Amino acid sequence: MRHISKRIAVMYLGNIVEIGPGETIYKTPLHPYSRALLSAVPRPDPDAPHDRRIHLTGDIPNPIHKPSGCAFRTRCPIAKPECAEQVPPLEFKEGRWVACIRV
Repeated sequence: MRHISKRIAVMYLGNIVEIGPGETIYKTPLHPYSRALLSAVPRPDPDAPHDRRIHLTGDIPNPIHKPSGCAFRTRCPIAKPECAEQVPPLEFKEGRWVACIRV
């Protein structure tokens, strides 16, 4: 994606959670799901440390019956109780649009 896309949209359960310039999102993802997704990209160096991979835990939500508020909150490492209250709107932050009240 980094080499073929000028603009990238990251989606979780059918909702855009981050959208913006490809290189910006690839280098510094803001949304917790974008961070976890990009941490899983294989490295071409087999001797490189593998400690940067983010392993998500928690309940995988049903896409038909999404949880209240942020759909990613059940697996999000930075979720707080207020994340269950409303679906976060896309807001312009640091050169891209992000849907997270914690960013």
